[in-house]
Amino acid sequence: MDFLSELRSSFEEAADFTERRVRVAGSDCSLLFIDGLTSGSEIAEFVIRPLRRAAGGLAPADLLEWALNGGVEAASGAICSDVEDAEAKLLNGFCVLAVPGAGAAAFEVKSGEKRGPSEPEVESTTRGPKDAFTETARTNTALLRRHLRSSGLRLWETAVGGVSHTNVSLLWLEGTAEPETVERMKARLSALEAGDLLTPAAVERLVPGRRRTAFPLLQATERTDKLAAGLMAGRIGLFVDGLPVGYLAPVNLGWLLQAAEDRDTDWMSARFLKVLRLFALVFALLLPALYVSMASFHQEMLPTPLLEAIIESKQKVPFPTVLEVLGLLAAFELLQEAGLSAPKAVSQPVSIIGGLVVGTAAVEASLISPAALIVVSAAGICGFALPGKSFADAVRLCRFALTVCAALAGLFGLTFGLLALLIHLSGMESFGKPWLAPYSELKRK
Repeated sequence: MDFLSELRSSFEEAADFTERRVRVAGSDCSLLFIDGLTSGSEIAEFVIRPLRRAAGGLAPADLLEWALNGGVEAASGAICSDVEDAEAKLLNGFCVLAVPGAGAAAFEVKSGEKRGPSEPEVESTTRGPKDAFTETARTNTALLRRHLRSSGLRLWETAVGGVSHTNVSLLWLEGTAEPETVERMKARLSALEAGDLLTPAAVERLVPGRRRTAFPLLQATERTDKLAAGLMAGRIGLFVDGLPVGYLAPVNLGWLLQAAEDRDTDWMSARFLKVLRLFALVFALLLPALYVSMASFHQEMLPTPLLEAIIESKQKVPFPTVLEVLGLLAAFELLQEAGLSAPKAVSQPVSIIGGLVVGTAAVEASLISPAALIVVSAAGICGFALPGKSFADAVRLCRFALTVCAALAGLFGLTFGLLALLIHLSGMESFGKPWLAPYSELKRK
């Protein structure tokens, strides 16, 4: 089977695979491209028209050399070494000129149909840049270079996935990033033969390696300035074609607690907000568990007025404190999921009705106590103050686990759960770096 027949067989029954017969310098050639990935006007203007003007008498072997040396007015061109190389070029927006008896050459004629940069939706700021990443990796690298105009910016690309062949771009600043971390990431990406990086969850699961934790080992961001700041801090970046986010590695607790607004305010306000986030992390993690342990096992540790208020509010509630708090936590998660899954036109009314109307009615019907509702609501608000959805989701999961530990053995169970969580986090690493840094590396100045 010859070169052209193998290509036709590879794209058999693919309606967007197009073949155009072109007679060039007395030879019957075939022009192959994928409709939708290429621009028809550019193919006609910069490929077909120059080919029709080719001088007669050119041998098939000389025809490809003539086309690559300026005969075809495409931005870039290369010889296709084999059928697999030609398939990859076709799937990346190239058209392939197949010359019988001489081989094939590919010319870049990518389609301009793509989404332009828009304002960040999740990591929005009042005074920071308003350009966010898109689903096109090349657009993302161009956005990054506008923020980081350095010749030391390195860009390494590869295709990952046994079926999807997703283009992945690795970025770092030469002289700033550690070469060991860069080589470690390259080796990890090169080893991903069977994994298909089509979703953010797949990237965060496959790229770091054996992930046995709910906490993120890659930091996702949609902001160009945040990725540029991470590269300047010695971290490495990752773009996955088709995903409108960039990834930073390694990651630790200190970086996860940094918000986009911190770089746009003065250092004193940024430090104050970071301390507030630390308190929000503690309250989001421990507040429901502390309430369950105190109200169910250690009432003597509560001040008398507070204990009397809790007892009075629970007199008509038919459920124990443990079921009350766990039910409210589950209802809070369901409300949040409903707000995310519902259309934008109804997501806000769903949240208002579920949180305000149903919550107030449940308190008035004595199905839940006001104290438990306040505790769960305060923990939920503190969870929303944490930057990064992956990190906040992990905290919410641990909040459930710690509440169950407190329900089993009070403060003793809560202490056991906290020690288990601390041991788990202290043993975690992100590309060789401790996950609890910089808090695990405190030094006297």
